[in-house]
Amino acid sequence: MKGIGLITLSTDPVGEDAFKAEMSGMPVRVFTTRTSYDEADHAAGGFIPVPDWKVLLHTLPPGNLIDLIAFACTSGTIALGNETLLRQLESARPGLSYTSPAIASVALMQRFGIKRIALLTPYGPTLHNAFTPYFATHGVKVAASHSLAAPMNLITDDDVGRVPIDRIKTELMALAAEGPVDALFVSCAAFSIQRSDLARLGRTLGCPILASVNSMAWHALDLLGEIELRDQISSDLGLIPTYA
Repeated sequence: MKGIGLITLSTDPVGEDAFKAEMSGMPVRVFTTRTSYDEADHAAGGFIPVPDWKVLLHTLPPGNLIDLIAFACTSGTIALGNETLLRQLESARPGLSYTSPAIASVALMQRFGIKRIALLTPYGPTLHNAFTPYFATHGVKVAASHSLAAPMNLITDDDVGRVPIDRIKTELMALAAEGPVDALFVSCAAFSIQRSDLARLGRTLGCPILASVNSMAWHALDLLGEIELRDQISSDLGLIPTYA
C-alpha cells in the first residue's frame, strides 16, 4: 500500500474529494493537509503559502508512510514555477516523488504527443494569461482559451466548485469550434468535474478533454509505478498510447 501526501488549499472545497475519488479502490492511501495562502498576492498572480513548506509537510504522516507529495493547485504551481515548487517540496520532505496538476498535465501531454490545446480556466487575467507561456515552455501551444472569471463573477474556490457541468460543456464546445486541437484542458482543482464527465464530453466533441485533478491522478500513478491503473485513466479519457 503506497501513500500520497495531498496538499490542498484551505479555500478549495472540491480538490480533496475529487482526488480521493480518483484513487478509490486503488492500492493507495491518501493523507491530506491544507495550506492557507496570501489570497491578495495570488489574485495578483503570485503564490505565497502560509505556513512554510517544511512546517506544512510535517503535518503529514512520517517516514515510509508517504511515497509521493501532490500539491493540488494548478495556478499556484504556475505562479511559483515548476522548479521552485519541486525544490521547496523536496527540501521539506526529501527523497520522495512530487507532482501537481500543472506538472502532471505537461507530463500527460508530452506522453501522448499533445502539442496543441484549447484552455478553459476560472482565473482572472494575470493568472489566466500565465498559462500560454507556461505551456509554450513545455512545447504545447494554447491555440484558444477562455476564462469564466468575469462572465460568471468567480471570486472564490467555492464559486468555481459551483460551476455546473453544462456550462463547462458549453464553453468547451465553443473553444473546440475555434479550430482543431489535440486536446482541451480544464484547469483548476476546484472545478467539480469527474473523469466520467470528461469521457462523455470528449466523446461528444470528438477530442480528449483533460482536467487538473485527473491529470494529477494519472501522473501520481505513473510516478508510483502503478502502470495498469495509470493506463486505465488515460484510456477512459480517450488517449491513445504512443508508448510501450
